[in-house]
Amino acid sequence: MTAGPAQPVRRLSEQPPKVGDVTLRTVTMPVGSTQPSFISSLATLFTGTVLAQAIPFLAAPWIARLYDAPQFTLFGAMLAVFNVLNVVVTGRYELAIVQPVDRKDAADLLRGGLVLSVLMGIVLCIGLETLHGPLESRFGLQRTGGVLIVLAMLAVFAGLQAFWQQWLLRARAFKSIAQVKVLQAVSITGLALGMGAMGASGGLVLSYLFGWFLFALGSWLVVNRVAPVPGAWDRTRSVAMLRRYREFPLHNAWPALLNALASGAAVMYMSMFYAPQIAGEHNFARQYLLVPIGMISAALGQVLFERTASAVRDGRPVLADLRRVVLSLSAIALVGALLMTAAGESMFAVLFGEAWRGAGKAATILVWGYGAQLVAGPLGMQLLAMGKVKAFMIFPLIFAAMLAVVPFFRDWDPMHFMALLSAVEVVAYGAYAALVWYHVARYDRNLSTVRA
Repeated sequence: MTAGPAQPVRRLSEQPPKVGDVTLRTVTMPVGSTQPSFISSLATLFTGTVLAQAIPFLAAPWIARLYDAPQFTLFGAMLAVFNVLNVVVTGRYELAIVQPVDRKDAADLLRGGLVLSVLMGIVLCIGLETLHGPLESRFGLQRTGGVLIVLAMLAVFAGLQAFWQQWLLRARAFKSIAQVKVLQAVSITGLALGMGAMGASGGLVLSYLFGWFLFALGSWLVVNRVAPVPGAWDRTRSVAMLRRYREFPLHNAWPALLNALASGAAVMYMSMFYAPQIAGEHNFARQYLLVPIGMISAALGQVLFERTASAVRDGRPVLADLRRVVLSLSAIALVGALLMTAAGESMFAVLFGEAWRGAGKAATILVWGYGAQLVAGPLGMQLLAMGKVKAFMIFPLIFAAMLAVVPFFRDWDPMHFMALLSAVEVVAYGAYAALVWYHVARYDRNLSTVRA
């Protein structure tokens, strides 16, 4: 293939201005180059995300009849721990992939992060094996021995996939990201149905592991096809890049870890304080309400992070994107919460079987907290993209502190206890959205002042 004619280069600024505590970097770009619009980027990721969620939802009525509540108790607890291990394995270095202006620097950072994920996975495998007994006695879980090994493997696959996905995000390969999400959904759902039909009690856990393996493998294959990583492995350069962006594990990983712990606290509380049947109904409702919300939030957060980081580098305002996202998600969350409150119990009984009517009743309560997460969850990525790491740390600290008080009400009726959990989420995420709005509006005002 012959190269096209060289394009002239336009410099956006000679001396990078400073807005608040964020330095706007000088970047170069070809004249006439275009970026995907916010709507097209969002639509592409959303299409893949919605399709990836539609697949397990279509299969949910069969999955619900193949597995019982105690199995969902174990699966939910595994997911709660898995979300924590995701942060530990990557150190949040994956978020730095989009930041280096030089693509070779980003490649060195990528390679260093991949090696770090594998090493951390080995450490976790050894550490988790020693926690077999304490976990069973503390959280009332059974058969955790094999699950802990699965957790360590999941952490490695998820860590590798996170770095590959951020590389694709840097390349704006939104269509490819959406495609591998669909691959993951198909594999998890198909294997869960197959193993459940054969009576395998570990079908939920093993299908999830296999799905993440394909997710990581698919992301690697797509990277090699659409956005090959330049250069070769250089230990010295990779270590240097890890050191350059050490603020991510030092400052960003801790709030992310607290956030993951807080997000999984509800599952652990239900497992610790209530019978496996009740905890399983809670986890089932959470699985089919919060998991799709989380994936939508992740897709939105990825687009917001990349778009906001680009806007900050180019010296452009970001409040307009925030306003569109908040208004749209608020409308969706309100309509969904009202619908679930009015008909959730009967909907669950019809779709998943009479045995899951209790999960539907739980869903009518939990949906309000999950709706708040849908609105505010993606917004924190804007704080990171603007360099507001300290502000980003405020939310998980407050959320964790509020959840730390919840165990004092362990003697409450299960539904009242779940209502308390939902109320905590509404208050915490509402405050989070207000915090992000304040900093984004302040950034735009400072930007206007610099320009004036």
